Amino acid sequence: MRIDTRIAKNLGGYFQCVDEIALRLKKDDRHPPVLWFRGAGEMNHSLIPSLFRANTRAKRSVPGRKKDYSQLHYAEDIRTQHYIAKNYHFFQNEPSSRVEWLEVMQHHGVKTRVLDWSESSTHSLLFAVEPFLDEGKARARTAGLSVPCVWVLEPAALNKQIFQNIRDSSTSPVASDNEKILGLFDIFQYDFLEKQTVLRNIQDVSDFSSYAETEETSHIDYILNLSEINDEILRDGMRIRQLLLDGDIINPYYYILSRIYSDGHMLENRVLPPLAVVQPYHSERIKAQHGVFTVFPFYEEKSWDHMYRKMGINPDAMENNAMASQVLHQIIIENPQKMAFELMQNGMNDSWLYPEMPVVSNEIESHAVYC
Repeated sequence: MRIDTRIAKNLGGYFQCVDEIALRLKKDDRHPPVLWFRGAGEMNHSLIPSLFRANTRAKRSVPGRKKDYSQLHYAEDIRTQHYIAKNYHFFQNEPSSRVEWLEVMQHHGVKTRVLDWSESSTHSLLFAVEPFLDEGKARARTAGLSVPCVWVLEPAALNKQIFQNIRDSSTSPVASDNEKILGLFDIFQYDFLEKQTVLRNIQDVSDFSSYAETEETSHIDYILNLSEINDEILRDGMRIRQLLLDGDIINPYYYILSRIYSDGHMLENRVLPPLAVVQPYHSERIKAQHGVFTVFPFYEEKSWDHMYRKMGINPDAMENNAMASQVLHQIIIENPQKMAFELMQNGMNDSWLYPEMPVVSNEIESHAVYC
């Protein structure tokens, strides 16, 4: 799939690339578009979360049976259980949901189904050229082979496509499309008439533009805090069956997104892309990096996925998803050493990313760009 790609030769050229992307999306002179950024040390490094890079695939636990629990679910569960057990005591305000724990784990090197992004184009550029700012990482880098880049994402446009896909499934004349949506509500054991009521409630709030696109909140429309949605659902846990039936208080789309992206309801195909979310900052590092995230759903592995993998195409990657590829851009860093020098010259360095004492100490002892 074709991704909008640009090349930056210096720091000024990089910001010009960002400006060109933003200019295409700008609605007026008062409201700049919201963009997210992700620096990568290698331009061909796909947008895939670390958990999905492992050999484990999302196969049904029992072939032929409609079960949501897979090998990938187990891989996530066992990591999360051990991480919480051994790190719970570090948190004054501990994460309240699975997705929050995944965010923290992601930032501390545990494999998750989360990709971290930044609201800052500068911080993401630092990530892309980081090997040139740290002597140890420079030694580990394969000289001359890596071409870094910064990925740029339109988060609101990404999530709006997800909303629209759910809406289209709920209003589809094809009964199987309706059943896929209603299957997310199976836990409530609705009868036939109740299921039709829930479906109508989903359809009733499907005109997003009437309430989800306002001038006052245009910069945050569609960009969700999945942790708060989960908390809201838990707070109304005893009443949620009736609230969803009444179409009251709980937005049915929020419940659907929670089931897919937080609980990990397995999707039978790869139509839906990752969901762009903001999360509470649980560390100074995440705060310093202006961290935001895309959460990947669990996709059931199909026979043709194996065929794509043999061809060198990873079906899990965001750039290979039909929806996500439409809202992705790539800025290739042509001269990363020069870019690192210019960043350092302007007072930007590793401590912007890692505000910890050893990093600051290293900057005191060494103020140089490495080849």
